[in-house]
Amino acid sequence: MNSDTVALSEFCTVRKGLSYKGEYIHQQGPALLGIGTIKEGGGFRPENVRTYGGPYKEEHVLNPGDVYVALTSQDGFLIGSPAMVPKDFEGFGITTHHDAKIDWKTDNLIMRDFLYWAMHSFQFIRHCQNFSVGTTVYATLGKDVERFVVPRNLTPKQILATTTLNTISAEIDNICKTRENLETKIETLFRSWFIDFDPVKYRANGKLPHGMSKETAMLFPDSFEDSDLGLIPSGWKCGQLGDCLSIIESGKRPKGGAEQISEGVPSIGAESINGVGNFEMSNLKLISHDFFSQMKKGIVENGDVMLYKDGAHVGRVAMFDRDYPFTKCAINEHVFRLRTNHHLTQHYLYCLMSNPQLRWHLECRAIKAAQPGLNKKDLASIPIVMPPLEIVKKFTESVKLLFDYIFEGAKVNQQYANVRDALIPRLITGESEVRH
Repeated sequence: MNSDTVALSEFCTVRKGLSYKGEYIHQQGPALLGIGTIKEGGGFRPENVRTYGGPYKEEHVLNPGDVYVALTSQDGFLIGSPAMVPKDFEGFGITTHHDAKIDWKTDNLIMRDFLYWAMHSFQFIRHCQNFSVGTTVYATLGKDVERFVVPRNLTPKQILATTTLNTISAEIDNICKTRENLETKIETLFRSWFIDFDPVKYRANGKLPHGMSKETAMLFPDSFEDSDLGLIPSGWKCGQLGDCLSIIESGKRPKGGAEQISEGVPSIGAESINGVGNFEMSNLKLISHDFFSQMKKGIVENGDVMLYKDGAHVGRVAMFDRDYPFTKCAINEHVFRLRTNHHLTQHYLYCLMSNPQLRWHLECRAIKAAQPGLNKKDLASIPIVMPPLEIVKKFTESVKLLFDYIFEGAKVNQQYANVRDALIPRLITGESEVRH
């Protein structure tokens, strides 16, 4: 350490979180922000937020905009990864003993931002991992994290890099919010047409559904009939999921084919399946081109919907579009590839598989299995209402542009992420220019 550098402890304290009790998890209370809410390499995972109804101290509270880092990991790779509580986060959270809150000693906001982005760097994360110890679980201490060496003062290039990263992060957040709004519109329309049967109810009362053309409304019947699944629109059918799609497994992967390599073909698993147009690129594992060429069932094709079949993420789905984010990819053994037949479209299938009612069926079947998870037989037997193909096509026509916007936004987000990931390693050295 020279006169131009100081320890991280000069600017903050790394304060270990609450030793929580499992009996209070999911009870009413603040969000429990454990290591499950931190992405490997840095980032916030909202899907893993739980609530906690037990006692805690003020020092464990995380407010929107606060930063925390992972201190433990089973494989060691998560240690040192930072996350920031989203600034639009509702309420507040608390840290756990697996992570630590960053208590700032400096009021210099640009220095805080610089240090937050520096915590995403390979240098910082490797520093934290080098101090970790353990056998089944690896852990590092807050005081060792605080030893990381940082600049005493920022150069103009470091300030420029920091403000650029802030701008990129804000743009990514805006695109994600737009995607969420578009997905909400799609989900709302799907529920109205195929769960609540609103167009049928309107027609039964002699009215035209709000916002719907007469041509589209006339595709729906004006009455209901009894069925094994309760009242359904007249003329619609009851069936099983297997009647409408093919369920394809990845097949046996060649030995060594799951190794992560520097160049190869992306292999999609649970961590990278996160909704339409929202693949987590940093979580994709690469398999060699030779192994990919030997795989037959595990090759994803345009129009497929992917379903995670076991583990904590059972039921998670994603659409695959050949234009994003790669031209070819494979699935691992934990993922089903769903392909529609002439009864459905890809867009309808994605909405169907994402619907909470069908998700409940998936989770129930996964729990009842001898080994928790879904098998092809149980998945195919899930009962569904089958609307006429002309209505499915009209729905697809209505939502396709929204899906296209989501995919385009995802492409832009990936470009922003590429620039961000290229800029972060230059923070410590003071380089701000990204060379292509």
